[in-house]
Amino acid sequence: MANPVERLADYIEAIGLVPAEDADAYRYASLPLCVIDAVFSIGVNYESTVATVARVCDRLGWPRLAPSRAARGACPQGLTNLLEAHAGLTAEEAAVEIYGNRQRTSSKSGILKAEAVRLFADALLTAGIDSFADITPDRMDLAEALILSLPGQRSGIAFDYFRMLAGDECFIKPDRMVLRFVATALDLAVEPNPRLSSVLVRLGARELACRGYDWTPRTLDYAIWVRQRGHGE
Repeated sequence: MANPVERLADYIEAIGLVPAEDADAYRYASLPLCVIDAVFSIGVNYESTVATVARVCDRLGWPRLAPSRAARGACPQGLTNLLEAHAGLTAEEAAVEIYGNRQRTSSKSGILKAEAVRLFADALLTAGIDSFADITPDRMDLAEALILSLPGQRSGIAFDYFRMLAGDECFIKPDRMVLRFVATALDLAVEPNPRLSSVLVRLGARELACRGYDWTPRTLDYAIWVRQRGHGE
């Protein structure tokens, strides 16, 4: 049986894929913005998420970006501040007044993403995480256990993407761009499921690193996303 990881790495070499310049999202000035992006970006056109994050920053008076990914942390806003903004508001009111976005986690009885953000932030605080400086492996493990039990978070895709935005290089966001890329690379008749795609891309990044290329799962994920978007997929 052919090794799918080696085939994926071979395909990436063959098409000459190279790391893309990081998107602004990877240098958000504060952790709450990582949560907002991770929750609101699932299942929608990403431009609407960019607009939502910008709207929150404008309405709350928060800075959006740090000078660089490495320079984050000086911003005083934490998850406590985000929950303070929610205080006294219903989920519907928060969706309108804070986010200007009434999207739901699912078209079938999903909760408002504004409420999903609040629950996500509350779970992180329960795990002891308020800002970038509070992130440790143990706290992230507890946060994952708490967040995966929340409405609309069972797949774990939003949590993995949150980890990427928050600074972890070892995760990917297996969205439709990634699924289509993997299907094309491996000549599959049907797109692989998100979990399999995630595993293959992570192992593909490792295989390429062994071949001397400067890839991490996160940078490979983003390069794939940029390429697929450029091809109109």
